Amino acid sequence: MIKIAIPSKGRISIGVKKLLERIGLDIPENGRKLYVSTDNPEIQLMYARAADIPRYVESGAADIGVTGEDMVWESEAEVKKLLKLNFGSCKISVAVPVDSRIKSSKDYKSGMKVATKLANITKKHFSKMGLKCEIVPLAGATELAPQLGIADMIVDQVSTGNTLGENNLRVVEDIAESSQYLIANKKSLKEKEEEIDTIKVSMESVITAEVKRYIMANVGAEEDLKKVIKVIPSMESPTVLKLAKEGAYSVHSVVDRSELIKTIRELKKAGAKDILVMNMSRVVD
Repeated sequence: MIKIAIPSKGRISIGVKKLLERIGLDIPENGRKLYVSTDNPEIQLMYARAADIPRYVESGAADIGVTGEDMVWESEAEVKKLLKLNFGSCKISVAVPVDSRIKSSKDYKSGMKVATKLANITKKHFSKMGLKCEIVPLAGATELAPQLGIADMIVDQVSTGNTLGENNLRVVEDIAESSQYLIANKKSLKEKEEEIDTIKVSMESVITAEVKRYIMANVGAEEDLKKVIKVIPSMESPTVLKLAKEGAYSVHSVVDRSELIKTIRELKKAGAKDILVMNMSRVVD
């Protein structure tokens, strides 16, 4: 049995559920149960606060989990990062009111009050600068602290910056960038290596497929075939199939989405026609 800890709410929870559904799991609602069974008898889910997931994974209450790097840093949990996911990234930033005299990190002074949900990260950051600050720990709505007069600045997760702007705050500096990761319990990695690797590979194949496209093109002459093979990108080597028409071929390949416009242009110049492009559900290297 593999137990996966996932965020119980928020936009990250939505992203995780979509990813799990794409690898073939039917995701039930959590209700009030600690563990929830999926349609796969070998996989259970644990719904938890993102901040708690590193500790649950470290303790073995969950074998693997999905959470942000910042949650791992903050908890200082001993876990293994297995796979970087392609959603939910953010920056850890220091922000102050727009009319603050603090324009850069050079204006920081000891004794500042800093409101944050990330107390450990915040302490370490200012300690490295030789500053002693008063940490004001908050569970949420950190951006309100300066307005309420309980802090001079905040340290918080920033995605778009819209929330900061709505609360008349501006970023002074970015401390770090955080991504969502699949993390694992170190003991579980040894005891359930094959099962965990299967889930990791499944997730990785879905993530890879999102940035790749399957492309097919017909070639009507041998001389054009060589030109097409020369210009078409591929993961290793394009596939060449003979068509029913004598001397005609079909060339298939997987290309990066970012290269698609250029690739189609080059293929047409090389003599390719009937070019088809398709999305894929998975790509396994």
